[in-house]
Amino acid sequence: MSEKSCLNCESALEKGQKFCPRCGQSAKVKRLSLREVRKELQVKFLHADEGVVHLTRELALRPGAVALEYVQGKRKKYYSPLKYLTLSAAVSVFLNQYFHLMEITPGHTNPGTEIAARYFNLIILLSVPIAAFFSRLLYRKKGFNYAENLALHAYIGGFRVVFFILIFTPLVIWHREYYYVCLFIYILGWLVYSAWAQVQFFGGPVWLTVLKAILILLLNQWVVSIGIMAAIITQRMLK
Repeated sequence: MSEKSCLNCESALEKGQKFCPRCGQSAKVKRLSLREVRKELQVKFLHADEGVVHLTRELALRPGAVALEYVQGKRKKYYSPLKYLTLSAAVSVFLNQYFHLMEITPGHTNPGTEIAARYFNLIILLSVPIAAFFSRLLYRKKGFNYAENLALHAYIGGFRVVFFILIFTPLVIWHREYYYVCLFIYILGWLVYSAWAQVQFFGGPVWLTVLKAILILLLNQWVVSIGIMAAIITQRMLK
């Protein structure tokens, strides 16, 4: 016989039931207090932060292997690739706006860098599905579908924020007069990392995988550059 109802969905609860069979909420719901709020924050945020830190450490050591494990079914072990990408993009946008990383000379921009700075987060986010498209095309014989290629590039794309923090940002802050040298070092480091990840994910032959990684980066940059040029032309036409 029903003893009480669920406070969330009002379904009848049988005696001894600890959770609602319909919505899953605990049968014992205490009055909301600051202690309960603190516990909720710990569950929602601190555990998520631990997942992000763990994932970042793993991506630093074996990026392709992590993506492969996620694709093969280890979904609980790692933080979601798209959530990680979104979080990384937000951090990158903050760094760019705070330190003006797209400006060769602080306070002075050209149409290209102005568009890149304004839509920085959009460029980062759209670069991943573009890279996944070319990856699917070039590695189609490996048997991975588009979504699986997307997971790989979301992980390694999300890890770009580490390159921003550890390589590009300090170089630009301290040596902005050598901006293009800093940019070259950043791109070279990113290319090596991306190629290494793809070797782990797709396998060999290594030389061919590295060439494909370079081609994906070039094609991706080509598409992004076309998009920036189109935005510049559109902006001028609207003036």
